[in-house]
Amino acid sequence: MSVAVFSDAGTLLFSGEEPANMRASEACLRLLERSGFSVGEGSLFLADVGPGSFTGTRVGVMLAKTFAFSAGVKCAGMDAFMLISCTKRVVLPSKRGEWFLKEPGNGVIRTDSPPADAVGYGSSFEPVEYPHAKNFESLLQNVIVVDPTELEVGYLIEPSISTPKKSMGVSR
Repeated sequence: MSVAVFSDAGTLLFSGEEPANMRASEACLRLLERSGFSVGEGSLFLADVGPGSFTGTRVGVMLAKTFAFSAGVKCAGMDAFMLISCTKRVVLPSKRGEWFLKEPGNGVIRTDSPPADAVGYGSSFEPVEYPHAKNFESLLQNVIVVDPTELEVGYLIEPSISTPKKSMGVSR
């Protein structure tokens, strides 16, 4: 789990990470507390929308939506590929024994084996580079800002656990 706090001008003020060990929301709150940031001070909340761990990705998106909604501000998401690198080939594993590969300027393709020159994960499904919240700093001008009710996880394949539901619209 990683957390970053930026000024309104987009300057990185805090960056931290820690193993979540099936406790992503707790790790996020601990990192936010360490940063000295208060949710009420936020003007935009960002999340990694995947692909990634089914539960971990959903937790991150839910936290961004909840914080944005409670602060009365907007939110945005960025895919995990861009949060690893927007200039290199990035590969991420699927639990189904295949890989997702994204090359700069192109869409995502599915492959049976990861290219050796890609960053992200190695052939043994071990992470080489993680998506990190601090990488939003170089991407802030590219995010699409939405109402918290509109931010959704970016599934590349249907989850094997359950079919994703459409977000419920909430009027204020």
